Amino acid sequence: MAGERRFSCEVHQVGHTSRWLVLVHGFGGSARTWKKQVEFFSRHYNLLVPQMHEDMDDEYLDVDKVCEIISNTLDHHNIEKAYFVGFSFSSLICLRFAVLYPEKVDSMIMGGGIIKFNLKTRFLLSLAITFKKCINYMFLYRFFAYIIMPRKNHSRSRSIFVKEAEKLGYVEFCKWVDIIPQTKQSLNWLESISDDIDILYVSGNQDYLFLKDTLKYSKRFSNSRVEIIENCGHVCSIEQHDKFNNIVFRYLNRMA
Repeated sequence: MAGERRFSCEVHQVGHTSRWLVLVHGFGGSARTWKKQVEFFSRHYNLLVPQMHEDMDDEYLDVDKVCEIISNTLDHHNIEKAYFVGFSFSSLICLRFAVLYPEKVDSMIMGGGIIKFNLKTRFLLSLAITFKKCINYMFLYRFFAYIIMPRKNHSRSRSIFVKEAEKLGYVEFCKWVDIIPQTKQSLNWLESISDDIDILYVSGNQDYLFLKDTLKYSKRFSNSRVEIIENCGHVCSIEQHDKFNNIVFRYLNRMA
């Protein structure tokens, strides 16, 4: 275990529970993007909040390697099993994790959840991959942030994620862009997940790029369901954090 790679983490423990929530931030985000969830859930659950974009530029990453590092991180903190809360792209990482390490997953909650990339999102990703070496990465990130979160009520979420992405650096940005195409089998991953692992998707009704496919494909599986927050964009965990937190809290109480 001593030489195994693991993510640095924020750890919050309370004395009255043995239940753990693992908060997995999205691409371009950081542990700080879970601020409102940490404030709320740290009163009720033990929290592990990996910082996945730190100190990773000395190692090639693929999606299975990311999952392995998450597993090592849980082992390091003596967490046998946990509830996983993912956001946006990290929902695909959580799906893959549930396939590779089902014994470590109680259930999963996906904020701004993604099940698969459709034609439009694949085209946008191809632009990022094509132009990442000739256009400033922050120009690309800002462009995609506006495509995903175009409305005025999305502006705070856009601002937070752009500020966090500025801390990534070019090398780290390219590394995570290169991971995204590896998730093209994500629908197959969902089909491979045990029926014992429940999945809740929480999305804003203004999540124009991802909600339609989330609704379409989640209906195929009895262990998946979707909650929709009205007048809310992709980053529902920030934009309407109170509603998001309450939905997740009720869900977790039902899982107890």
